[in-house]
Amino acid sequence: MRDTVKLVIKYVLYGISLGCTFFVLMCLSYSLWGGEEILMEIFRDFTRQAAGAMLIGVACGGTAVVYQLDRPSRLMKIMIHFGIGMGVFYPTAVSQGWIPFHPERIGITVLQFLASCAMFVVIWLCFYLFHRTEARRINERLRELERENAGGGR
Repeated sequence: MRDTVKLVIKYVLYGISLGCTFFVLMCLSYSLWGGEEILMEIFRDFTRQAAGAMLIGVACGGTAVVYQLDRPSRLMKIMIHFGIGMGVFYPTAVSQGWIPFHPERIGITVLQFLASCAMFVVIWLCFYLFHRTEARRINERLRELERENAGGGR
């Protein structure tokens, strides 16, 4: 139980750091490429904006702890992660003004939601491919060590 709590805390802190990192990168991009007006809006309400970024980080990065569980299937883990991540991201992004919301123009709202889902999938795939590559590299190194130990023990 204690190890589970430590793992959850680790992932929550990991999520907060991801949220803060993306927030800073977003602000840097506005600063470098002519988004001063948007940047000033963020600074006027900095505390709420930063808290929103951290909340999304926890929802998207922190819930990745689900992949450490043995029980649900891989598809169920992905659905849980996606559901919580998008369930927090989209309403937060709308309430923060990051995504304009047009209830009278439902087509635009649906397209924005689908674009948000696509971004989530792209980011998820990047992390998945990175971790898969790392696992392969580590496994290959373990096989090399195993062969070295087997050859040296004769």
